[in-house]
Formats: sequence, structure tokens, C-alpha cells
Amino acid sequence: MVYPIGEAPPPNLRQPLRVELFFLTHSETGEPLAHAGALAVALAGAVIIDHLLRPLWRQTPDHQIQPFERLRVVGPQVIVLNPDVSGDPVADWAITALGGARVRSVSERQRSTAMREAIRTLAVHAYERTTAGLYAGDLAREVIKRGLGRARRLYPPTDPGNIARVRGRLCSVLTGYIHPDPQTDALGGLIRALDLTSVLYLDRPDLRDLLARMTARVEEHDPAVHQILTATDDLIAGTAVPVYG
Repeated sequence: MVYPIGEAPPPNLRQPLRVELFFLTHSETGEPLAHAGALAVALAGAVIIDHLLRPLWRQTPDHQIQPFERLRVVGPQVIVLNPDVSGDPVADWAITALGGARVRSVSERQRSTAMREAIRTLAVHAYERTTAGLYAGDLAREVIKRGLGRARRLYPPTDPGNIARVRGRLCSVLTGYIHPDPQTDALGGLIRALDLTSVLYLDRPDLRDLLARMTARVEEHDPAVHQILTATDDLIAGTAVPVYG
């Protein structure tokens, strides 16, 4: 929808958190750098965080521009407020997976899921959905790698520079070279949860402490996002998260 100049919020030109996380957790050839199960959980957390940090905007009947809130975190619950289609297939899949498709009337529009269960639910297909979105958006290409009688699908970026750009922004925020922002701080929290500090190419003994500070800043800016990061971290650290199979 086109809005008159000055009435619409400026567009968010960055890729969603799930995309930045995917780029940073894979090599230029598309090889994952983290355990498949842990990465699925991290991507699931990122998908939920995207709903909170990247709200859609729409015009109301009285011509006001308001955020289109589809999902909210209240206490330990993730609540689907509006299941309407947004045009982002990964975001729409997440809303449906969390119960949005079951809505039958206005009185039934809100569906609640415990946060850990919401992450587990999305983690089952988070990797598949994320890669499908990357491929459809021409951000990654599909490569079939054969070996030892089995084939694997890899998704290297169409522009390898995307990995360097995401890494550069994260490192610049982490070291204080540029001002922090909630999405980059959340990305730092997920990298810390995955214990992938090596992908940052920073030889600093205080690296995990710096990433922890980024996570702390998330709590100051948006406690709900911090809750998701904490739950995701706990699930990654567990040895029996029931999504690995």
C-alpha cells in the first residue's frame, strides 16, 4: 500500500533476524556451522522475535498508520492476536503453526501457547521454512551435495558478501564502533546461545562477556524479546530438545 509522504514509517531495509542468523551460521558454501537441532531452535526463536521487532504497518479506516500486531508475549505465553495473511510466507507459517489457522470467529482470534512449546513447535520446520524463504527471495541458491549414498541440500548465499555484512554489523555493535540496535543485539544473543563466537573472527578473551552485554541491552529495550532469547538459550543448552529428529 502507498502512503502519502510523512505518514508512513520509514521502511526497514534490513533482512529479518532469521535471515541474518542463517547467513552467520553457515559458510559461503552453505554448510551449517552449528548442530542441526540447536540451529533449528535458534531459528525458531528468531522467527518469533521478528514478529516483535519488525511489526507491519497498515492504514486504518480513519487513515491513521498503525502497527499491525499479530503476535504478543504476555508472561510465559505467546499469543496470536491476528492470523491475517501478511505477505511474508515464513511469518504467516509461524502464525498458522501457533494456532492462527484455527480461528473461526472474532471471539476466537487470540490463541495462546507456552513460550517453550511455541519455540519447539516452530523448530520442527524452522530450518526448512527459512531456507525456502531464502530460495524464493533469491537470497540463496539450492545445491545438492551427494556423498556416501545420500544427498544433502545446501543453501549458499547468492551474494557471499551478505555474510560479511551481517558479521561486520554485529562486530561493530559488539565493539562499540556503531550504536546498538535491538535486532543486532538479539542476533548477538543467539550467537552466544549457539556458542558460535568463532564466526565473528574476533580474538578477544572477553567476547562472550560482550555478547552477554548485548543480551542485557535487549532486556532493557524489550523484555519480551529477552524472554524469548532466554527460553531459546535454555532449549539449545538442553540435551533432549524433542525437535532434533
